[in-house]
Amino acid sequence: MRSGVATLTWEPIVLAVIVFVLTIFGLLMIYSASSIMALTSEATNHNPTYYLTRQLMYAVAGVVAAVVIALNDYHLWSERLCMLIDVVTIVALGAVLFTSAGQDAYGATRWITMGPISLQPSEFAKASVILAAASATERYFEYDRDLKGFGVRLAVMVGIPLLLILRQPDKGTVCIIGATVAIMLFLAGMPLKYVLGAGGVALAIVMMLAFRDDYSYKRIATMWDPWQDPYGSGYQVIQGLYAFGSGGIFGMGLGNSRQKYSYLPMAHNDFIYAVIGEELGFVGALAVLVFFALLVWIGFRIARSAPDLSGRLIASGCVTLLAIQLCINAGGVLSMIPLSGKPVPFISYGGSSIISTLILMGLVISVARTAQASPSRSFTVYEGTTQGLRVIEGGLGSPADVRASRGAQGPAGRVSFNANGTRRIDLGPSASDRLRGRDAGRGGRG
Repeated sequence: MRSGVATLTWEPIVLAVIVFVLTIFGLLMIYSASSIMALTSEATNHNPTYYLTRQLMYAVAGVVAAVVIALNDYHLWSERLCMLIDVVTIVALGAVLFTSAGQDAYGATRWITMGPISLQPSEFAKASVILAAASATERYFEYDRDLKGFGVRLAVMVGIPLLLILRQPDKGTVCIIGATVAIMLFLAGMPLKYVLGAGGVALAIVMMLAFRDDYSYKRIATMWDPWQDPYGSGYQVIQGLYAFGSGGIFGMGLGNSRQKYSYLPMAHNDFIYAVIGEELGFVGALAVLVFFALLVWIGFRIARSAPDLSGRLIASGCVTLLAIQLCINAGGVLSMIPLSGKPVPFISYGGSSIISTLILMGLVISVARTAQASPSRSFTVYEGTTQGLRVIEGGLGSPADVRASRGAQGPAGRVSFNANGTRRIDLGPSASDRLRGRDAGRGGRG
């Protein structure tokens, strides 16, 4: 069988480089988009680097967390500590809703305030749910095949966190995590009709809640025609479109955005992609998409060489989640889908966002390092079965092909008996065969 070592010599390094480039680019764009607002605000002490400094602090914390995660075998997080991580996530999400620690902002309760620091537990729930879903899915497909138990584990470890996030309310995060889990189940081998059926029911529930909520309904209406209310619900989208239109092909130049002069709300956060389009143009906006496409491609290459189903799902799930979140942000800014208020991974301002994003990348690198350290735990994917990751090819083929190949090579081993009459099977070459080497039959060394 093919070993993970042969295919994972450069992927973790290139992945780390892409993460570094996106993070540094994000810091640069946050400074560009927020400096004017920070300079004119008393809340920031008129410090133009206020948001840059805070984002850098959170980025350092995220790098430390990612390094700790990457240096450990991912089975520590997906098996031994998975339940503890899930319980902590549920407790934190519950604290947001049911204790005085929760903080309201923009009509939702999503943050926990601890002194000068505010954290958003729903961001950290992304990694927690991916680990839980991967663990439960591997147990079902590789071990017990207990459908009822699988459903219970998903309901508790995935369903409860999603319900608590939906209660905040934060329908955007629920959609991102839910879509990621659905893709993970499909990649693991769940029939597409079941995945689509469950996804359709979940989407119907979210849409029903959206139409009941006046705020969400306005966002849906704004998507169709933001000029219906140009100074109200459509204002932010219109200003974002103006930013993209002003940027053209090559942009107005880094730091030369006009919309950031108090025209575009949340320019350094939800709408930072519009500032990128204005300052760096279509080329810059496209370059961001290309970097994320490379990140996803490398993530799936790492998933291909993971030693087990859990690792393959963790690696693919992490990069899939980031890709979905980017598409939701960009689609909302361009008025292609309703606004969700979700940040661009690595780039938008937000302490919880950058930390959780780097944690996801730490998990992917942990899978890569474990695959390199465990070459004996390689895998084979069988076309048309439910084993392994659907998008992965390789190995020795089907079980019948493996048996046929062994039969063509002669007996699988030699049977002998020792002095006590114990039967012994030798699966490797004999000592003389090992010493003879490749030149056997050609005169040896001569």
